[in-house]
Amino acid sequence: MEAKISCLPVSLYKEFFVGDRTIPQWSQQAAQLGLDSVDINALFIREKSMEQIRAIRSELTVPVLMVSAYSDFTLPDAAARAEALQTALEDMDRAAAIGAKYIRLTAGQAWPGEDDEVMCQRVYDCFKVCCEKAEKLGLTILLENHSKPGAWQYIDFDFHLERFLLLWDKVKELPISVNFDTANAYALTDWKKILNAVAGRIATVHINDLASVEPLQFCLAGDGIVPMEQILDAVYATGFAGDICLEEAGFLGWEGNVKAIAYTLELCKKYGFEK
Repeated sequence: MEAKISCLPVSLYKEFFVGDRTIPQWSQQAAQLGLDSVDINALFIREKSMEQIRAIRSELTVPVLMVSAYSDFTLPDAAARAEALQTALEDMDRAAAIGAKYIRLTAGQAWPGEDDEVMCQRVYDCFKVCCEKAEKLGLTILLENHSKPGAWQYIDFDFHLERFLLLWDKVKELPISVNFDTANAYALTDWKKILNAVAGRIATVHINDLASVEPLQFCLAGDGIVPMEQILDAVYATGFAGDICLEEAGFLGWEGNVKAIAYTLELCKKYGFEK
């Protein structure tokens, strides 16, 4: 099977930011744990030169599959939105330099008092520009049914069933694919409706779990309430043949990361991934 298994180590972000863990180290450790590739946060390489990024790429044991960026394309202020778009375009350059196959872009925050249709148009306009660059770079842009990173004030615009469907109907004409997040889909009460809307366009799946929906609390994959096999069975029934990307957000340190990866590798055996 050509599809890869990767991991976005959310619970280890701080270690990368303070320099206690590097991307080459993460790549080597991931390979030792049985992963085919790694995912990284765009912030890991945002302050690095292209030369530095290419040097990092040369040191990798397994490649970077996806760079996860946190674009805010719903910003009400046009100048701020243009700045967010420019940052996303620069993140794309860096993602290409490190050899990533995908860049995950987010819609942006659900800014209070803003019209849903207007925010959808803003996201569409920004994604359209990004698609033009992605084609030149050989990158695939992924839209995720996303919830909320810690740095944001508000939830993602598409972390709402009807808004997600409205946005997808708007942007699906663009050459983008979907990173389907199991936990975020489950949290919106009708994950099948989200899956049916994006069927045939899913490139990657985030294996992600929840301790609870209200409040929204993530946990180690396999330890929570998300019916993982039921969702994956449905995903594969759509014809999905893409990559599996664990989102490790259990915040139980390195040992938690190891446990979540082991769970994901075992889970994926059912779908033809053999180590």
